[in-house]
Amino acid sequence: MTKYIRLQEANCRNCLRCVRVCPTKAMSYINHQPTIIEEECILCGECYKVCHHSAKKIISNLNIVKEWLAQGEKVIVSVAPSFVTVWPNFKWLKKQLIDKGFYDVEETINGAIKVSQEYNKLIAEKKMRNIISTCCPSVVSLVEKEYGDLVDCLAPVVSPMIAHGMDIKKRHKDAKVVFISPCIAKEKEANDPRFNNAVDATLNVEEVVKWIGVDPDIEGDWDEVSYPIARLYPTPSGILKTLCDDDRYKRVNVEGVKRIKDCLEAIRSGMLEGYFIEMSACDGSCINGPLLSHFKHNEWLGQSLIRDNVEKAKPIMNMGNEDDLYAKWEKQDIYHPHYSDSQIQDVLNMMGKNVKSKEFNCGACGYETCRDKAIAVLDGKADPNLCLPYALEHAQSISNIIIKNTPNGIIVTDENDLIKEINPAAMYMLHLDTINPVGMPIISILNKKEINDFLQNKRKSSETQYFRAYYEEYGKTFDHAIMRLNDENYYVIILMDLTVQETKEKIMKKMQASTIEITQQVIDEQMRTVQEIASLLGETTARSKVALTKLKKVMEDEG
Repeated sequence: MTKYIRLQEANCRNCLRCVRVCPTKAMSYINHQPTIIEEECILCGECYKVCHHSAKKIISNLNIVKEWLAQGEKVIVSVAPSFVTVWPNFKWLKKQLIDKGFYDVEETINGAIKVSQEYNKLIAEKKMRNIISTCCPSVVSLVEKEYGDLVDCLAPVVSPMIAHGMDIKKRHKDAKVVFISPCIAKEKEANDPRFNNAVDATLNVEEVVKWIGVDPDIEGDWDEVSYPIARLYPTPSGILKTLCDDDRYKRVNVEGVKRIKDCLEAIRSGMLEGYFIEMSACDGSCINGPLLSHFKHNEWLGQSLIRDNVEKAKPIMNMGNEDDLYAKWEKQDIYHPHYSDSQIQDVLNMMGKNVKSKEFNCGACGYETCRDKAIAVLDGKADPNLCLPYALEHAQSISNIIIKNTPNGIIVTDENDLIKEINPAAMYMLHLDTINPVGMPIISILNKKEINDFLQNKRKSSETQYFRAYYEEYGKTFDHAIMRLNDENYYVIILMDLTVQETKEKIMKKMQASTIEITQQVIDEQMRTVQEIASLLGETTARSKVALTKLKKVMEDEG
C-alpha cells in the first residue's frame, strides 16, 4: 500500500472490487491480498470509495494538528469549496473550527481566483497547443506517469490549494496552513517538495465531521469574496465557467480517469489541438471526491446550492496577479517490461485460454482483456488462478465428472416434486434405459411412504432425511438421503444400492449357519469316537489287570 492509503487486513474480504475499479491497474492481488503499487498509483481514491468493508484506511494528520493547537501555534484553515456538501453554512463551520483553537478559517476559492487569472493569461498568450487544467493532482500524476510526452499540455500553474497556502503564508509568515480536503491525492500534493511547504497538513472531511459534527443548517451563508463564481470550481465545468470569454481555445471538460485516458490518447494521436480541457479524476468533479463518498446524498444539495447562488456571477478577470504560481511538471514515465507473444501465450494457457474462443475478456478479474491479465501476471501483479469463467468451467467440469461417474444415484427435483436432473447411475439402478423421467413426478419412479412423507413435510424441516427401503419392482434395496439445496427450492435424492451388499450378507449368513452345523456334526462324531475308544480301553485294562495279578501270585508262590 501507499503511505496515503493503507490496507486493514482484518477487514478485507478479498472481494476484488478495489482491483477491478483501479483505473491505472496499480492495485495488485497476490497471495490473497490486495496491494497498491505506489509508483503506479495516482491516488484517485476509487479503491477507497468502493470498499464496503472498511478495509482501506486513509492517512490522518489530525493528531499532529491538535498538537499544534495545543502548543499555541497559529494555524489557519483553507477549506476546499466542496465543503458545502457537508457544511452549507460556512460561517457555522468557521465558528466551530475557531472554537477548536484555529487562528482563522478561509475558503480555498481565494486561491482558485488566482489560478483562474493565470489560466486567462495562458489562453490570451496562446502559446500552448492544448491547455489541461492542473487543479486535480490525480490528473497531473496520471499525465506525468503514463503520458510523459504530454506534460507540455499541463498548465504550468499550481492548484488552488497551493495558491491559497502561498497566499496565507505571504500574509501570515509564522502561520501553519491546514487544508480540509475531499481528496486523498491532496495529501501527496501538500508533501510535494516543488511547492515549498505551502500547505503543512491536510485533514480529510470524514475525520473533521467526527471532530466537530455536521452543519444542521442547509442554507448557505458564506464570506464575501471578489469573485464568488469561483465557488463553481468543484462542480462539473466549474473551472471553465470562471474564465473570461475568449475564442482562442475551444473548451471541454472531462471527468473520470477512463474518459481522461481516452482524451489523452486523442491528444497524443493529434486529434485534439487548440483546446482548454478541464480534467477531474472524479466523476462529478471534486464535489464527488472520495472523501465525500460517505455523504453521497448531499452531493446534489451542495451542487444546487452553489449554482443557485453563483451561476450568474461575473467571470474572473485577469487583474494582473503578481503571485508566482508557476509549476514545472516533469515526465516520470513508469517502466513497463515488454513480453513476447510466446511468453504471454504461456500464461494464457496456464489460465485455460489455450484457444482464442476461451478469451472472454469479461473484465471480472479487473483487466479489460485476458491478454492484459496475462501481462499483469508476468508483471507479478495478478494471480493467474483468479479467472471467473475458467473457475466456473473447471468447477462445472469436475462437478459433471463426479455426478456422471459416481456409483450412487442422484436425482434433483423442483418445488413441484418434478424431476429436473437424474444421473446415469440412477437411470441404471431404476431400469430407466428406455425412459427419460425428466419432468415426471418423483413418485412415478420412487413411490415409498417415506418419500411421500418427506414431500408433504419438506417445507417444515431443512434437515437431511435418511431411510432404507426395498423396491419389489426393481428387486433392489436402497439407502436414501434426501436434502434441500440451501436457499433454493430444489431437492436432491441420493440412492445407494444395497442389493449386492444384502445378497452378500445373506450368503454369509447361510455360510455361517452351514459352518456351525458341520462343526456340530464333527464335534458329535468326535465325542462318539472318544467314547468308543474309552470303552475299548476300559475292557483291555480290566483284562490286563487280571492277567498281571495272576502272574504276580505265581511268582510269589515260587519264591
